[in-house]
Amino acid sequence: MLRIVSIFLRLFVLLISIKITTTFAQAEILWDNWYTVTDHGAPNSYYNEKVEVAGDHIKIQVNTWIADGKTIHMENLGASAKNTPLLEPLLYNFRTKENGIDKSIDGTIINGGKVFSIKVTHGTKVEVPLRAEMLPKLILASFFPVWVHKNYKRISGVQPIEFTAILEDQVEKQVPIVKGTAYEMNADDFSKKTNTRKLRIEFGKVVWFWYVTKKGDAIRIDLPRLDKQINQVSKEKALKFL
Repeated sequence: MLRIVSIFLRLFVLLISIKITTTFAQAEILWDNWYTVTDHGAPNSYYNEKVEVAGDHIKIQVNTWIADGKTIHMENLGASAKNTPLLEPLLYNFRTKENGIDKSIDGTIINGGKVFSIKVTHGTKVEVPLRAEMLPKLILASFFPVWVHKNYKRISGVQPIEFTAILEDQVEKQVPIVKGTAYEMNADDFSKKTNTRKLRIEFGKVVWFWYVTKKGDAIRIDLPRLDKQINQVSKEKALKFL
């Protein structure tokens, strides 16, 4: 009897091990890129952006190091959505420091995907939760790089395509909803050199220019209005940027 139980337990452990291995095998990293950010030509920050598909979910994680005088502070962002063309939001987490005090924003989709519930914490103080209505086809703003990936083939130079995003980190403005458009421009010298597509992104009346690969990840992002530029670099170069 004990031998039979032992064999059964071994088979059970083996099945669990196979299931876990299969689950991890299904995970796929779409990209794991490092970027530097210049502001008026001067180093401002650098960040690591990792996008991963795990089954029916897709995740984005962004760790940012920002120059603050003679010190550098770090921000962490993590979000997940359904792995569908609509990228229906699921979770959002953000960690930073404000005046030396830890600040966190935790967002959860509730009521069958109809409401975005946000909890904001400053140090030990928990603020009154915010609630925002989730409109159809609404994405988290932090998921825009993934939206480009999902809509890479739809974006063309014939007609701009629209998207709508909630600014989940702007809790002081009650997480507003903003519309945007994406449009492919004629190739310039840089896009030809890097074999990328140049996209004109207008979001909240601000115009960006994204140079993206066939995967949809950005090689360079220009924000002329604020004289900012974001460049994809090696991890080694990013870590030495500030």
